[in-house]
Amino acid sequence: MNLLSHIKAALVAFAITSLVYFAASSWGLRKELRMVEQQAEQQKKTLAQQAELLATMRADDARNRSLMAEQQQREQQLRQQGEIYQREYREAIKNDDCAMRDAPGPVIDILRGTDTTATGTAGVAAP
Repeated sequence: MNLLSHIKAALVAFAITSLVYFAASSWGLRKELRMVEQQAEQQKKTLAQQAELLATMRADDARNRSLMAEQQQREQQLRQQGEIYQREYREAIKNDDCAMRDAPGPVIDILRGTDTTATGTAGVAAP
């Protein structure tokens, strides 16, 4: 074999090796690209789920704030109503001799819930 045929054989071997290497690297790149696309798709799904969760949480927060505002308004109305009732009660009893006297000790104990002798409402005498 002469030098020219050796060079031709080396060039053919190099071309074949180059083609095999290119095909292998191209296949590897395609495989990596598919993995990256799958990861991107999974991230899109995760982000969509998180966005849905955030929207739900925001709606819940708005609903809770509304309910809290309603509750505070009700409490304020009840406080005001209680203050009105107390003023009316004080006005009604200010000249009443009976209302100016202290209640007997057992009555106060019953009202406070510290009476240990009474057994429910059966033990309390009606006025």
